Amino acid sequence: MHQIESILAQNEKYRLDDPIPTGSQIDQAEQSLRTEMKSWYRDFVRLGGLNDLRFSAEILSPQELVENQRYIDSRAYVAFASNGCGDLFCWSVGESPAIFLWDHETNQFTEDAPDFVTWLERNRF
Repeated sequence: MHQIESILAQNEKYRLDDPIPTGSQIDQAEQSLRTEMKSWYRDFVRLGGLNDLRFSAEILSPQELVENQRYIDSRAYVAFASNGCGDLFCWSVGESPAIFLWDHETNQFTEDAPDFVTWLERNRF
């Protein structure tokens, strides 16, 4: 079983019945951002992860990715989740699997996790 799928398969009673964004919606966001979506983001969305309420950070829909990008000055990062306090979790554009936290007060990026699966496990209640 895929690692993301395994995390999401636990305690399914905390899931919303909202529709899962389509591949086309993800493709449109990718075109708007002018960068390739990470495969783990596509997997997470496809597996219904956006409807899961067991994470301490709100993971953003494809449209929200586009909307939240305006807050980040750097095109080297894409925001994929919010901590609810104005800070955003980001992936870096390119090959790095690391997850970064963007602090809205300092405009600084700091590594938060070595990869998405580790980040997901840390942010799950």
